[in-house]
Amino acid sequence: MAKTGLGEISGPLLRIAGKPADGIRYVFQNYFNLVGTKKENANLQKKLDAYLLEHQRLSELEQENKRLKAILGLMEQRPKTMVAAHVVGEDVKNWFRCLIIDKGRSSGLAPKMPVITPKGLVGQVVECDRWVTKVMVINDTNSSVDVYVEGRNSRGILEGTGQNPLKLKYIRKNDDIEVGDKLITSGKDGIYPKGLATGIVTTINRNKPGIFAEVEVVPFNNFTRLEEVLIIKK
Repeated sequence: MAKTGLGEISGPLLRIAGKPADGIRYVFQNYFNLVGTKKENANLQKKLDAYLLEHQRLSELEQENKRLKAILGLMEQRPKTMVAAHVVGEDVKNWFRCLIIDKGRSSGLAPKMPVITPKGLVGQVVECDRWVTKVMVINDTNSSVDVYVEGRNSRGILEGTGQNPLKLKYIRKNDDIEVGDKLITSGKDGIYPKGLATGIVTTINRNKPGIFAEVEVVPFNNFTRLEEVLIIKK
């Protein structure tokens, strides 16, 4: 009877004692499954990162291809009067905001030559070495460009502010000009030829004291992101 009783008692105890072991196996199984899932996720993340990098590289190549095609198109229009160059740096010393390009006197460049992109005016050459050149951009505080409003009779001087936006000076309050108007070089300042796009009018304040309106302009080019430019040889 005692043996039977012990057997009857020990059976449930063994079954109860077996449950923690099953729980431990379950925990370890979940752990290994979790580790496997993490490894799989890590591999998938690596593949995704590689895909995104490749996509970005192809996108940048596509953008570069578009820029170079546009520059080539302009050069074909005036093959003997334009020189293409890469932007290789910046120089913001001595109150000048300049780009450094990889062409110089050896390519026929000289001060006061206009610099453009397919989007519009960048600035002018201010200093030439044999192999490199400094270009003062039109948002430099020393820059001024004689411009007119496309399709209208209004004309003024586009001045750099050291940042965006630029200021269009000497526009009278009753002059024919509206937000969204496009500004074009007039060709009357002796530096820039007529017809180069410069920027878009973004704000006009006719309520300030005096006879002139306060006009702000955003240039067509983003001078911090330029890769290639064209120099117009005179």
